[in-house]
Amino acid sequence: MMEDDDQKDSRRTSAQSFFESLDELFDSIETSSSSAAESLSASVEPKPSSPPKKTRPAKINLSDFEDAIADLEQFIQKKREKRPESKE
Repeated sequence: MMEDDDQKDSRRTSAQSFFESLDELFDSIETSSSSAAESLSASVEPKPSSPPKKTRPAKINLSDFEDAIADLEQFIQKKREKRPESKE
């Protein structure tokens, strides 16, 4: 039982770290995009059409992410069990 709790804590920590890194990446991309757009707009006349909307992916619920990881691990495990051992 304790191993399951440790594994869940490890998954949760990893997921949190992943999402923090992902947020940093999105922020970096947005910063790069906006500075590139500013330099581009200085040299190009603005178009009369409406400006593009900035969309950011929805935040993923941590427990949903953990469930998805567990599902993937089960899928991989089943594939390994079904695959015949290779004899070289």
